[in-house]
Amino acid sequence: MKKVSVIIPSYGGSDSLLRSVDSVLSQTYPDFEVIVVDDNNPDTEARKKTEQQMEKYVGNAQVKYIKHEHNKNGSAARNTGYRNSDGEYICLLDDDDAFLPGKIQKQVVYLDEHPEYGACYCWRRQRNKEICGTYTGDLSQQLLDLTFTPTTSALMIRRSCYEALNGFDESYRRHQDYEFMLRFFKQYKMGVVEEVLLDFIGNEVNNQLRGQKLYNTKAQFFSQFNDDIERIEAEEPGFKKKVYAAHFSDAFKELIRYGNFGLAIKLYYNYGIKGGLLFWRYFCNRVGSWIERKVRHEP
Repeated sequence: MKKVSVIIPSYGGSDSLLRSVDSVLSQTYPDFEVIVVDDNNPDTEARKKTEQQMEKYVGNAQVKYIKHEHNKNGSAARNTGYRNSDGEYICLLDDDDAFLPGKIQKQVVYLDEHPEYGACYCWRRQRNKEICGTYTGDLSQQLLDLTFTPTTSALMIRRSCYEALNGFDESYRRHQDYEFMLRFFKQYKMGVVEEVLLDFIGNEVNNQLRGQKLYNTKAQFFSQFNDDIERIEAEEPGFKKKVYAAHFSDAFKELIRYGNFGLAIKLYYNYGIKGGLLFWRYFCNRVGSWIERKVRHEP
């Protein structure tokens, strides 16, 4: 039986952390460990709250609690968890998501039966909808044009793959999951367990990038993966326009939402304009979706 390490980065002191840990402890698969990495600064209320929450698991040999000496970011927290793990399979659970019964068991069986895949994802429940992609193999195209994203919490990865990739790039404070998976697909392929095994829930903690940090991260991401975009564009003309429209319409919306109008204009003329009219169609759709969520009081 292969051991599974479930790494849970935590930031902000949300009550959802307990739900996430308990969702792993209630799994039927017996050989696993839970590693909670506290990425709060030590002098914050969030650190105190997280410490109090984790007292629930004192004495539980399957739960490890590791505290960063200062806030680093989610990528660093995942890598810290990995370095303190010894499972042959790695799961990465965000502290605002929850495993559904059987997730670990079914993904272990899948990877055992499919040695050609370096990882697998499962379907998820998100905002009362079931997200059920059936893509397998190289999902770079779907990640880049945002037609489908196998969210990090849905993954199970072979330890050997995580090691070969040297984990997450800690310079990324957003899109670290996209960056990691795009590097993954340069070497490995991914399978899918066609069953809803994850609750993608969300919580009250908002650690999204804003302003110049958001702009810089987008620029960094597109600089690093420009060759991949151009490669697919050569095979499928028009792909590049879809990628720029999808990514930068959302960033444009966020910059405007928080009053960064000058930066929004700069982003549009440097990047968004490459999406053509598709940029504005995506932008209107994203604004409409955001308004709908606000009306329904969703995060």
